[in-house]
Amino acid sequence: MFKNLFKGILSAIAIKLLENYRHLSIQMLKIEVTKSYLHGVRTARLSAIGLICMGLVIALICLGVLLFHVGLFILLPWTVKSKALFGMFLGLVYMVTGGMVLRSAMDEKTWMEKSGATEMLAEAIGKPQKPADQ
Repeated sequence: MFKNLFKGILSAIAIKLLENYRHLSIQMLKIEVTKSYLHGVRTARLSAIGLICMGLVIALICLGVLLFHVGLFILLPWTVKSKALFGMFLGLVYMVTGGMVLRSAMDEKTWMEKSGATEMLAEAIGKPQKPADQ
């Protein structure tokens, strides 16, 4: 009889402890989820601000290039045909340069390295990392 009573008391204590542990685990999970959500909102906000700033910088660069070319073509004592050919050449140079810069900026390997995803992936799958100086 005392044996069953003792088992019942131990079972009740174990159930109570497990309920408390479950409750604390759920609270910790909610805190972690909230932290992740806030981090995501912060990242989205900073991305939007960065995008707006980049748009402003690109607009100012375009305006500067346009004003430079207008001034250059007004001051050059060339014929209209030679000015047009020169303008086409400069446009082609700008397109090629912009394409090369855009390609290197959007390279997946560059993004993986800059974001630290390469190290996270290597750590997650247990691969040894290469030294950073190589």
